Amino acid sequence: MNKEQFEEKIKKTFLNFSNDFFSNIEKYKQYLQKVNKVMNLTRLDSEEKIYEQYFFDSLKPFENIDFFSSSISLLDIGSGSGIPGIVLKILYPEIKLTILETSLKKINFMKELCDILNIKVTFWNQRAEKIEKKQRESFDIVTSRAVAPLKIILEISIAYAKKNGILIEPKGINFQKELSEASVFIKNSKLLLENNNNDTSVLIFKKTVVTDMKIPRAWNKIISN
Repeated sequence: MNKEQFEEKIKKTFLNFSNDFFSNIEKYKQYLQKVNKVMNLTRLDSEEKIYEQYFFDSLKPFENIDFFSSSISLLDIGSGSGIPGIVLKILYPEIKLTILETSLKKINFMKELCDILNIKVTFWNQRAEKIEKKQRESFDIVTSRAVAPLKIILEISIAYAKKNGILIEPKGINFQKELSEASVFIKNSKLLLENNNNDTSVLIFKKTVVTDMKIPRAWNKIISN
């Protein structure tokens, strides 16, 4: 996907996005390519891959989300070099974005990027399962991209979402297997699967109850079963 094709697909897929989106995307791309030469942020280093697999594919799971009904608070867990969180923030500047990332080097990259783009983002340098009490039940949307199998990512992210908030989990071709493996946790947590995206591998859950304080468990217990 070249630049022109990217712009055309964005205009067809998303409505009423920021007037500065395309100019800021170019700034993002240029800075990513520059830093990637020394930091190895992404393997998607060609122009075509950055436009399609990095930018567009990270936005597509959110094509049917109404970001205009209110000031949406969104947590992106394991954003790495800024996807999808910063790309969404460029698209819809009204989003209240928080990024949780364990790598301080990647956080520093994103902070520099935010300065270049003149956008405000909150950063938490911590492991997701090390949630603080004040962070619980805080976000309208919680998402993550290529962080962990569904069973794990749901447990380490669910407590961050508000009751009636949503969790958006883009998955790969094995999403049905991951759904099966996570079925007990989904049932016990009273999560409702609400796929309103055309791509059924994008799993969208509604959180219907406040999460038990025992969740998430310690990491060694999460990965043990």
